Amino acid sequence: MHYDAIVIGAGPAGCMAARTLSRAGFKVLLLEKERIPRDKACGGFLPPRAVKMVEESFGPLPSSCFAPQPEMLGARLLCEGGGDYELPFSSPGLAVERGRFDAFLAAECCAEVRDGMEVEEFTALRFRVQLKARGEKGREEFESTYLVAADGAGSLALRLLRPEFHRLYAAPVLERGMLVAGEGDMDWDSQWMGLALLRKDAGLARFFRRGDLVGLAVNISPGKEWKEKLDRLLSFLEERAGLRMRGEMVRRTAASNRMAAAGQYNLGAGCALLAGEAAGLLDPWGFGIFLALESGRVAAESLVESAGERITPHVRYRYRMKEILEREAAERKGLGGMVGDFDTSSLATGKTARRDRRALARAFRSP
Repeated sequence: MHYDAIVIGAGPAGCMAARTLSRAGFKVLLLEKERIPRDKACGGFLPPRAVKMVEESFGPLPSSCFAPQPEMLGARLLCEGGGDYELPFSSPGLAVERGRFDAFLAAECCAEVRDGMEVEEFTALRFRVQLKARGEKGREEFESTYLVAADGAGSLALRLLRPEFHRLYAAPVLERGMLVAGEGDMDWDSQWMGLALLRKDAGLARFFRRGDLVGLAVNISPGKEWKEKLDRLLSFLEERAGLRMRGEMVRRTAASNRMAAAGQYNLGAGCALLAGEAAGLLDPWGFGIFLALESGRVAAESLVESAGERITPHVRYRYRMKEILEREAAERKGLGGMVGDFDTSSLATGKTARRDRRALARAFRSP
């Protein structure tokens, strides 16, 4: 069967692309390799801009998507060496249960959704995509005019579209993200996401509290031991935030790609566009859902605007994303005022703050 567009990946980027295209009258197929709802190793934090974007495109979020304490005021940054900074949002954000949130987006995207379908290969010509995917019934073939790939950090689409770029820039900085959750307590207001900046190249870790649940998230580069980094974070939070874990902790892993830290992005080629982390869009603060939604929408709008023209959509998409990529690069450097939804002015004054700001900027720029 022929579709106007096929979207790979039913995360925020893919669902936003499918929703935008469907509203424009496109016949859209959304393919997801996992069964929906699927679990995701993610804190599920939506900054104000992301909340607004979801409500504009999908309507109000149902309460079933909310975390136990849904309203988020911003982030607090704890630095090894003593620094403690509040980075408030311009207005409240939301904490969501990621599996239910993604399932809501998929249900409301107005596209044909096929879950349990893993894409195995595709070819993308000038205005024709031929794709093969495997599900419970075996291999199936699909055809479309356009493709939006939002298939995450280890993107198959990026490997197929740009194999040399993938080999040089994407594969070397592919990391494992480890989210550890368990029962515990800590001296921490659950309305604030926690950021921990550790020394000795340990980088930036994230943590949160939801009722009796404590979550800890660290990224581990290839060849490095995750347990050592997690133990350092546990020890640090025991000292600085009174962390007291109880019982067994559950670990979940996910891939992350730090192409953006090195200033490397890839938006696809021809009629096949990449969105979200597949393109290298990863928010260093831990609020990547907004970037995923934004890039998915821009990718879809670029296809809509290109329909009927001879110019390939990638050209328009690259032009429209230029401002966003420049903004992201500037926000990795510009710490000391409004940075996206964050007010980082607490990092601008004092000798200790200036030192921690430089360390934070280095963590953001380290691939």
